[in-house]
Amino acid sequence: MEFRVEWMMGGLEELKNASSFSNVRFMEVMQASSYAPILEPIIRSGWAQPNEATLKEFSGACWYFGRRLQKTLRIPVGLIGSYYGGSALKTWVDREGISNCLKQIAKHRPRIYDDAVLWNGMVKPLTQLDIKGVLWYQGEADSYEDHNSFLCLMPAMIDSWRKHFRQPSMPFGIVQLACPPEQKHPGWSSVRWHQTADIGVVPNDILRNVFMAVALDLCDPKSPYGSIHPRYKIEIGERLLLGALSLAYHIPTPFQGPSPAYSSRVDNKVIVTFRDGPIVLRGNSASAFEVCCGYSNASRSDSSWNDCSQWDAVSVSNPTAMALTVDVSKCEGRSVRFVRYAWKASPCTYLKCLIYGANTSLPTGPFVIPVES
Repeated sequence: MEFRVEWMMGGLEELKNASSFSNVRFMEVMQASSYAPILEPIIRSGWAQPNEATLKEFSGACWYFGRRLQKTLRIPVGLIGSYYGGSALKTWVDREGISNCLKQIAKHRPRIYDDAVLWNGMVKPLTQLDIKGVLWYQGEADSYEDHNSFLCLMPAMIDSWRKHFRQPSMPFGIVQLACPPEQKHPGWSSVRWHQTADIGVVPNDILRNVFMAVALDLCDPKSPYGSIHPRYKIEIGERLLLGALSLAYHIPTPFQGPSPAYSSRVDNKVIVTFRDGPIVLRGNSASAFEVCCGYSNASRSDSSWNDCSQWDAVSVSNPTAMALTVDVSKCEGRSVRFVRYAWKASPCTYLKCLIYGANTSLPTGPFVIPVES
């Protein structure tokens, strides 16, 4: 979230026109870690009107979201930037939230209870404010260090912030991870999945009133700031806006790309049917889907895709408005246990993943689903 307006694609144009958004104000919190909660925020830059000089170091994604929100709703908008590049999720969760996760994650990082330092220094001081919602763009550091803990810590953080801000249903917008510097990076795909509470889409029963900007199609390998920092913040801000309009402002707005409703096997084909369609195929289908094969006498009651030791790339065909067909002949008489989509760390080039909403141009996020015989 710290990525500046001046660095983003279209950033110079945003700065040039910034002063025309006189009903947007923004401020930044100083980056500060603390082992004890701080009561008053340490301000890096106070409330300011946007112009070419004041705006350039503010968050690009946050700014674009805010100015589009103001233009759409024609209301005053205030933006508070509180971010720390390269930080891990555990630093943003209060001690109670970390304690609630400790039993599940202690085997991964026994000293996780030492954290909460950015919560103490950069969020707790803001909790006396009345805010409308939160935009959250983080997770890269966790993919390298402790991606297994993310599954518990993400909902724990959201619950904690809602409690401290006195809003049990405070809207939370999340940016799903874009692309890492290297292709073979299993932690990256795990964090993407954990960002949805291992369900694949938000909101869901665990992450209620949460919306998401899927960003796996915003890879930027030529970014001068490193491919881990894509410059495509306009697309991210626009996708976040759709979710905020729907969940925070209750304006009926499609904000989700297609997601799988169910799958079924017929001979050597698996038909995947989608919700939130119709769908359209854009990119290369050669490696978008993978299959995990098994044996017909394997127990399905305790079957988990995490047990799959081998995934084979498979082709797709026969797309319709709401479904497509996956060729699973590679299973060679074995059962088809699971099918997954877009599980590579960098699954496609810019705006060229395989599946999008035909009417929304929103991408389908990564998913893994069991196959019904």
